[in-house]
Amino acid sequence: MCLSIFFAFVIGSYLALTSLSMLVNQQRFRKIMHEFLADQPLLLLSGSYKILFGLVVVTTHNMWVSDWTVLITLVGWFFLLEGIARTFVSDRYVKTCKELYTKSGYTLTTWFWLLIGLYLVWAGFTFSGTMMAGQ
Repeated sequence: MCLSIFFAFVIGSYLALTSLSMLVNQQRFRKIMHEFLADQPLLLLSGSYKILFGLVVVTTHNMWVSDWTVLITLVGWFFLLEGIARTFVSDRYVKTCKELYTKSGYTLTTWFWLLIGLYLVWAGFTFSGTMMAGQ
Protein backbone atom coordinates (compact mmCIF):
# COMPACT_ATOMS: atom_id res chain seq x y z
CA MET A 1 0.00 0.00 0.00
CA CYS A 2 2.92 2.38 0.65
CA LEU A 3 4.00 2.08 -3.00
CA SER A 4 0.43 2.83 -4.09
CA ILE A 5 0.36 5.96 -1.94
CA PHE A 6 3.74 7.07 -3.27
CA PHE A 7 2.62 6.62 -6.89
CA ALA A 8 -0.71 8.30 -6.11
CA PHE A 9 1.12 11.41 -4.92
CA VAL A 10 3.72 11.46 -7.71
CA ILE A 11 1.50 10.52 -10.66
CA GLY A 12 -1.50 12.41 -9.33
CA SER A 13 0.48 15.60 -8.74
CA TYR A 14 2.13 15.35 -12.15
CA LEU A 15 -1.18 14.83 -13.95
CA ALA A 16 -3.02 17.51 -11.98
CA LEU A 17 -0.35 20.19 -12.32
CA THR A 18 0.37 19.51 -15.98
CA SER A 19 -3.31 19.37 -16.91
CA LEU A 20 -4.14 22.51 -14.96
CA SER A 21 -1.33 24.34 -16.74
CA MET A 22 -2.62 23.06 -20.09
CA LEU A 23 -6.11 24.36 -19.30
CA VAL A 24 -4.91 27.77 -18.14
CA ASN A 25 -2.54 28.23 -21.11
CA GLN A 26 -4.48 26.50 -23.89
CA GLN A 27 -3.23 28.61 -26.81
CA ARG A 28 0.38 28.27 -25.74
CA PHE A 29 0.12 24.50 -25.23
CA ARG A 30 -1.65 23.97 -28.55
CA LYS A 31 1.23 25.76 -30.29
CA ILE A 32 3.82 23.80 -28.31
CA MET A 33 2.05 20.52 -29.09
CA HIS A 34 2.04 21.34 -32.81
CA GLU A 35 5.79 22.08 -32.72
CA PHE A 36 6.47 19.02 -30.55
CA LEU A 37 4.68 16.67 -32.95
CA ALA A 38 6.81 17.99 -35.82
CA ASP A 39 10.09 17.30 -34.00
CA GLN A 40 10.96 13.63 -34.60
CA PRO A 41 14.05 13.46 -32.33
CA LEU A 42 12.09 15.00 -29.45
CA LEU A 43 9.21 12.61 -30.10
CA LEU A 44 11.60 9.65 -29.95
CA LEU A 45 13.28 10.91 -26.77
CA SER A 46 9.99 11.60 -25.01
CA GLY A 47 8.71 8.20 -26.13
CA SER A 48 11.74 6.56 -24.53
CA TYR A 49 11.04 8.38 -21.27
CA LYS A 50 7.37 7.36 -21.39
CA ILE A 51 8.43 3.74 -21.91
CA LEU A 52 10.82 3.97 -18.96
CA PHE A 53 8.25 5.56 -16.66
CA GLY A 54 5.55 3.12 -17.78
CA LEU A 55 7.85 0.16 -17.16
CA VAL A 56 8.71 1.41 -13.67
CA VAL A 57 5.03 1.61 -12.78
CA VAL A 58 3.99 -1.62 -14.52
CA THR A 59 6.80 -3.74 -13.08
CA THR A 60 6.43 -2.46 -9.52
CA HIS A 61 2.68 -1.85 -9.35
CA ASN A 62 0.88 -4.25 -11.70
CA MET A 63 -2.13 -4.61 -9.39
CA TRP A 64 -5.40 -5.64 -10.99
CA VAL A 65 -7.69 -5.19 -8.01
CA SER A 66 -11.11 -3.65 -7.55
CA ASP A 67 -10.10 -0.51 -5.69
CA TRP A 68 -8.47 2.85 -6.43
CA THR A 69 -4.97 1.37 -6.82
CA VAL A 70 -5.87 -0.16 -10.18
CA LEU A 71 -5.93 3.39 -11.55
CA ILE A 72 -2.18 3.62 -10.99
CA THR A 73 -1.69 0.39 -12.93
CA LEU A 74 -3.88 1.66 -15.77
CA VAL A 75 -1.97 4.95 -15.97
CA GLY A 76 1.32 3.02 -16.02
CA TRP A 77 0.11 0.81 -18.87
CA PHE A 78 -1.19 3.87 -20.75
CA PHE A 79 2.20 5.60 -20.46
CA LEU A 80 4.01 2.45 -21.56
CA LEU A 81 1.77 2.00 -24.60
CA GLU A 82 1.96 5.69 -25.47
CA GLY A 83 5.75 5.54 -25.31
CA ILE A 84 5.77 2.50 -27.58
CA ALA A 85 3.47 4.31 -30.02
CA ARG A 86 5.75 7.37 -30.03
CA THR A 87 8.83 5.29 -30.82
CA PHE A 88 7.50 2.54 -33.09
CA VAL A 89 4.58 4.12 -34.98
CA SER A 90 5.32 7.81 -34.63
CA ASP A 91 3.57 8.79 -37.88
CA ARG A 92 0.29 7.25 -36.74
CA TYR A 93 0.76 8.71 -33.25
CA VAL A 94 1.30 12.21 -34.68
CA LYS A 95 -1.76 11.92 -36.93
CA THR A 96 -3.96 10.78 -34.03
CA CYS A 97 -2.72 13.57 -31.76
CA LYS A 98 -3.28 16.22 -34.41
CA GLU A 99 -6.83 15.01 -34.94
CA LEU A 100 -7.47 14.97 -31.21
CA TYR A 101 -5.98 18.36 -30.42
CA THR A 102 -7.61 20.28 -33.27
CA LYS A 103 -11.09 19.44 -32.04
CA SER A 104 -12.69 19.72 -28.61
CA GLY A 105 -10.70 16.63 -27.68
CA TYR A 106 -7.94 18.82 -26.28
CA THR A 107 -10.16 20.24 -23.56
CA LEU A 108 -11.89 16.93 -22.81
CA THR A 109 -8.62 15.03 -22.61
CA THR A 110 -7.04 17.66 -20.41
CA TRP A 111 -10.02 17.67 -18.04
CA PHE A 112 -9.95 13.85 -17.95
CA TRP A 113 -6.29 13.79 -16.87
CA LEU A 114 -6.87 16.62 -14.38
CA LEU A 115 -9.67 14.65 -12.71
CA ILE A 116 -7.57 11.46 -12.64
CA GLY A 117 -4.70 13.41 -11.10
CA LEU A 118 -6.86 15.09 -8.47
CA TYR A 119 -8.46 11.77 -7.57
CA LEU A 120 -5.06 10.11 -7.14
CA VAL A 121 -3.80 12.94 -4.93
CA TRP A 122 -7.00 12.74 -2.87
CA ALA A 123 -6.65 8.95 -2.57
CA GLY A 124 -3.01 9.30 -1.54
CA PHE A 125 -3.87 11.74 1.23
CA THR A 126 -6.91 9.75 2.34
CA PHE A 127 -5.20 6.39 2.55
CA SER A 128 -1.90 7.70 3.95
CA GLY A 129 -3.90 9.18 6.83
CA THR A 130 -5.69 5.87 7.29
CA MET A 131 -2.40 4.02 7.44
CA MET A 132 -0.92 6.43 9.97
CA ALA A 133 -4.03 6.23 12.17
CA GLY A 134 -3.79 2.44 12.15
CA GLN A 135 -0.17 2.38 13.34
